[in-house]
Amino acid sequence: MTMSILRSVCLALLMLPGLSLGAEAVLLEESALSKKVEQIQDYQLIDARNPEAQRSAPIAFSTRYRINVAINKALVLVVADTDAEAAAIARIIPAATGRSIFAVKGGVEAWQRVASKASPVTSVSKSFVIPKNTCEQGKPIQELKRDKPLQQFQKK
Repeated sequence: MTMSILRSVCLALLMLPGLSLGAEAVLLEESALSKKVEQIQDYQLIDARNPEAQRSAPIAFSTRYRINVAINKALVLVVADTDAEAAAIARIIPAATGRSIFAVKGGVEAWQRVASKASPVTSVSKSFVIPKNTCEQGKPIQELKRDKPLQQFQKK
């Protein structure tokens, strides 16, 4: 009995560092955030603000936070209404090998200042995915006919 308890405790201690990887979320200030965004250009921005703030002032190229949100980038940045909320949500996001999760200190205002300073190369992700069920099959609504010259080039 004592041996099985000892074995369980040892196993739990071995697994503890792997389980706590997501709990080490760092609150990034603007200067550190700018450097991080310049270094790693392919990041995922999670918008964890309240729904009203998301509707009234959406953040470009962000993913709205919800439980079990799909994380598909190595660098994850969390923006929330308060720094404490951003850090808490960053801790909730599951850890993965090679994944860095940071909370943005200063919220959306800090993120907008960093994004406005970022070079055009780093301000837009290099990958684009068409969401599911957005392309319809069948006859197109409008077709481009190349046998007719464009109206703006026709001679009158």
